[in-house]
Amino acid sequence: MEQFEKLKSLLKQLPGIGEKTAERLIFAIISKGGEYSKNLSDEVRIINEAVKICSNCGGYGETDPCEICSDHRRDSSVMMVLERPRDVFIFEKSKRFRGKYHILGGLISPIDGVTPDKLSIDALLERVSKEGVGEIILSLPPTTEGETTSIYLSRLLEGRVKTVSTIARGVPFGSDFEFIDDYTLQRSIDKRQKWSE
Repeated sequence: MEQFEKLKSLLKQLPGIGEKTAERLIFAIISKGGEYSKNLSDEVRIINEAVKICSNCGGYGETDPCEICSDHRRDSSVMMVLERPRDVFIFEKSKRFRGKYHILGGLISPIDGVTPDKLSIDALLERVSKEGVGEIILSLPPTTEGETTSIYLSRLLEGRVKTVSTIARGVPFGSDFEFIDDYTLQRSIDKRQKWSE
């Protein structure tokens, strides 16, 4: 079936979706009927139109600046640096962090051609200066690339902010935030420590 194969090919481009999972999803969509399929396609189209990239932090939001950057109740003296926009949602679920965020858009990885100039590091430094940030929390994945980026940023931020901290290392090395339970994330924020190499 040509349409089946086309949809399967599209679904397999999503993270964590392989051949079998794509097939199961297609059969589930078909079994739910035409109304469900229409609603699903409408919502996918609407979310792509509604969600924007915040020109301030680089995260996702329905407004620009995003809802978090626009919220004056948040503590703008503390900024958490993250690799990608979806990490904001993960930390927001913990309901422990009340500061602002900055998204780098990746991690330093010379072997993959990702050098510091390809990340939003200049924008971070500009925000630190403009917004009067006193503490930067480096919340990057505990991987070789994450550690390399953290070391680079900690040296760059020295003298620009009072404190450079990192989330507590209750987060296992080599893991992705997406698969870490809420309690571990809460503890890692609460028990953050001053950055040291």
